Amino acid sequence: MRLDFNLQLQQEQKLIMTQEMQLAVKMLQLTSFELIEYIEDQLVENPLLEAENEDKPDADPIDDYISSLQKEGIDFMEMEDDKEYVSPLHFIAKESSLWDCLREQLRLIPLNKSLYRVGEYIIDNINENGYLTVGIDNISSKFGIDSNKTGEMIEIIQSLDPPGICARNLSECLILQLKRKEIEDKVLENIILNMLEDVGEGRIQKISKANDISLEKTKEYIDIIKVLDPKPGIRLCSDTTRYIIPDVYIEKIDGHYVVSVNEESIPQVKVNNGYKRMLRNKNSPEYMYVKEKLQSAIWLIKSIEQRMSTIKRVVTAILEYQIDFFEVDSGLLPLTLKQIAETTELHESTISRAVNGKYVQTPKGLFEIKNFFIKGIQNKNGEDISTLKIKNRIKEVIKEENQKKPFSDQQISDILRDEGIDISRRTVAKYREEMGILASSKRKE
Repeated sequence: MRLDFNLQLQQEQKLIMTQEMQLAVKMLQLTSFELIEYIEDQLVENPLLEAENEDKPDADPIDDYISSLQKEGIDFMEMEDDKEYVSPLHFIAKESSLWDCLREQLRLIPLNKSLYRVGEYIIDNINENGYLTVGIDNISSKFGIDSNKTGEMIEIIQSLDPPGICARNLSECLILQLKRKEIEDKVLENIILNMLEDVGEGRIQKISKANDISLEKTKEYIDIIKVLDPKPGIRLCSDTTRYIIPDVYIEKIDGHYVVSVNEESIPQVKVNNGYKRMLRNKNSPEYMYVKEKLQSAIWLIKSIEQRMSTIKRVVTAILEYQIDFFEVDSGLLPLTLKQIAETTELHESTISRAVNGKYVQTPKGLFEIKNFFIKGIQNKNGEDISTLKIKNRIKEVIKEENQKKPFSDQQISDILRDEGIDISRRTVAKYREEMGILASSKRKE
């Protein structure tokens, strides 16, 4: 064997995240509560940071501080500047319960007023565990609608978060959660529908024999069932008041919509000037320590400002896309992270971090920002059609079919394509199963 030792030049690209970049990313993905806690921890850990008790002046104090350091020749690494500044508006804390969260999500679904009232009634009759406590017949009788329409409204509520909500029983609750996880397994569904008591008692051999599966597979199924939530409403319904701090506001002022970031809820911090003298003497024993803490303080303040600027840019772009939702009370249009990324010239991962766990206060109520992103499919004319509308159309096609010769998924796909909606057979099957509609062979009378 011959061993050669050669020196070779190789060119490659790597993304190296600097300390300040990592901090900026971290600040962006924090929720308001998490950001407040992080800033409070930094105030304790970093002596060069102190709380700003006075109102924030028009000029950015950190920029003034950086200028003064530069004039005095004090060396430090400045973070890339983001000069966009947002004026603060009033702070609103909103108590949010399970029922509030469900109503907020329901408002984002395009429904007429009568069906919206049915949806609210269904939500009002969900108990604290997340289960529907009133039957279809009672709902239908109260609002004078047929049971199919009532069933559709229940399915709409069941599509909201948390997964498993609005179920009529434990089995339905768990199966709804499986579908949300895109787990399709007839054996697993059979165990949930018919053998939950055996699961609870640990009768593995009985379950294995009844379903003709191995003991190992039976244990896998039981493990899946155990991680599902039997009481999905509990985590959003407790005696402890849950406050949601809006990260951003959309207000209509003089006929125009204005986007403003909520700064008043976030602790205002500044650099403690008392340590500046220690930076003048590079030979002093405390110089490196103070310099490091100064760097951390400046990066923190800059990262907070960049977080606010980025969230404002993202919400402004969302507002432009979904303006009809606010102006003419229409449904939300299909919207993706990619579309907002192209508009804002930000990366999709940045958009995702900017909206995750963030809330916006609007003239129509308080919403989680990510709920403004709606999946959709384009028709032949290039127009977007929301997933919800496609599902409703599939329901209509199935409702109008000859029950002796029900449509196959492929036939439904062909019908929708003739209407300009290009959707595959697999997608039809997926949407049909998500809505709990049986296959054509099982719908046949």
